[in-house]
Amino acid sequence: MNRLLWCLFFLAISQSIYAQRAGIYQFEKNLEEESGQFPALKVLKEAGIFQEDVLPELKNAKRSVYVFEKNYGLQFDNRAANGFLRDSYTIEIYFKFSALDSWKRVIDFKNRKSDNGCYIYDGKLNFYNFALGTRAPVRANEYTHYVISRNGKTKQLKMYVDGESKVEFTDQNDEGVIDEDGVLNFFHDDLIVKEEASAGAVALIKIFDYVVEPTEVKKSYLKLNESVLKKPTVPSVATSPPLANPPPEAKTPAKAADLPPKEPSLVLSGQVQNETTRKPVKQPTVLVLDKNNTEKQRLQGTDDGLFKIAFEVGQDVYFMVEADGFFPTSIHYTAKELTEKSKNGTIFTLKPVTISESIVLKNIRFVQGKPELLPESEEDLNRLWLFMRDNPAAEIELHGHTDNLGDFDLNLALSRQRVESVKAFLVSKGIASQRISGRGFGSTRPIANNNREETRPLNRRVEFVIKKLK
Repeated sequence: MNRLLWCLFFLAISQSIYAQRAGIYQFEKNLEEESGQFPALKVLKEAGIFQEDVLPELKNAKRSVYVFEKNYGLQFDNRAANGFLRDSYTIEIYFKFSALDSWKRVIDFKNRKSDNGCYIYDGKLNFYNFALGTRAPVRANEYTHYVISRNGKTKQLKMYVDGESKVEFTDQNDEGVIDEDGVLNFFHDDLIVKEEASAGAVALIKIFDYVVEPTEVKKSYLKLNESVLKKPTVPSVATSPPLANPPPEAKTPAKAADLPPKEPSLVLSGQVQNETTRKPVKQPTVLVLDKNNTEKQRLQGTDDGLFKIAFEVGQDVYFMVEADGFFPTSIHYTAKELTEKSKNGTIFTLKPVTISESIVLKNIRFVQGKPELLPESEEDLNRLWLFMRDNPAAEIELHGHTDNLGDFDLNLALSRQRVESVKAFLVSKGIASQRISGRGFGSTRPIANNNREETRPLNRRVEFVIKKLK
């Protein structure tokens, strides 16, 4: 009987030791964990500020959030938490980034010693360099419910946005596990590759020492108002009470002729900056295009890279931005994004061109196994054409690459044929053929994991190297 009691006692002790726990950070004007059982988050680089912000998924309620500048991140000290975060975990974040124009780091497990980790890339969730998800509802200056979980036994790592699974892969090399430094970094990335962080704001971080099931992840998103808002809040926009006796005409639907006139134009102000130095680009050219790449407006920026353009309300807008000595860039704003940008301004960045530097044309796509260009390639092809047109002395070398599916020699030949397809496009637009040379590398120079279907397309690409500029 005594032995049975001892067994029950030790069983109770073991269950309490391994009970599932969660640390919750609400950012109510401090970086403390709400239960007091876990360490406060540490500031990386410089401290941000606490301010009230509108949380649209919470019925536009206002709440305290932590606002950080680019590369001013936060750190969870797992050593101070006695190794709380192990190889099985779930991390839930409700946050927003100000810029999503390139790779933006969300979570770093290796304390800035590796480029691998969680990013948002071109609206897609990405665990570099192992998995790339489909496009997710992640937009600049809009809050996102973001979750990553890892099962220590199966090593399955999953990433979610707004309750929906977007990435799943087997983390064989423990890239998603905290290393010997014992820290977890958020929003901070400045050692391996520069400019891979964004300013933004965070309203909630939860860290669980277990895997939260997909159904619970979905519930957590659907019940954000319960988990993020701990007390009643006042809507950010006051509404007038309904009239007790509305006039008769208020009950009759308005006819088209009775509708108010169209809203006044929006004015978008901004600056064009050097992507590398973040300094203003002198006298950039900003083109406004329609969805068919037909030019609608063209204006010249100032010596400080400043510009201002007026638009009608309710339209999508496509931009092409150029400047001498830089590679053109293209930007698309939805009508909603344009309205938001008109309030706060925007920044366009241009990549300076450098002799012998390889530039990846990210959106050039081909028919599977063939050299034929797909229609979605037109935007990047036009950018390359504009560069060649505006830099008449420039000479380039195109590099073709494939994934590793199929025969090696056939892939090598295919990469050369794809180079010729891009060259033919440029020649058809008036670029002299002698200014364009090319090489095919087949599958010999991958930039992404060839073992996953999600990342394999990144290896089917065309790059170009500037051989001569002036």
